[in-house]
Amino acid sequence: MSSFEGYHPLLTPTFRFDWLTRFKLKNVADLTSQELGETADWVNTTMRNTMSRTALTWGIERRRTHKLIGWGGFTDLDLIAHKGQACLTGKRLPAAEQQEIIDRLVNFGREELQLTKLTLPDATRLDDAVLLAAGFVQTDGQWRWTLRR
Repeated sequence: MSSFEGYHPLLTPTFRFDWLTRFKLKNVADLTSQELGETADWVNTTMRNTMSRTALTWGIERRRTHKLIGWGGFTDLDLIAHKGQACLTGKRLPAAEQQEIIDRLVNFGREELQLTKLTLPDATRLDDAVLLAAGFVQTDGQWRWTLRR
């Protein structure tokens, strides 16, 4: 695999995951609580990291309303070591929607990126039950997912 270009959009029954550049900058800025210039710099850096294969970040929109609800994906990717960090940022969602997104991320990481280890450094907007159902275990205050063979 030479690039992440084909990894968008991704669909779930409720959500569409697409590059942050596919969304209006104002809508992204509203979620980041930053000025437009700061947000543009952040989006550019995020996309540069995606193209260099050290991160894979999507904006996440509700398909029915076309409203951007957050972003998520993977950071600190080490494809050779098959590990990285998962992230999901945005407004707090109902547990069923959290589960849909987290399950999609874990399955994508396992199937497409061949990841065997994930950490989730920030789970403040996620229910513990959602993470446990997706196979994460909390150890030393950190949520970790390991591929079970």
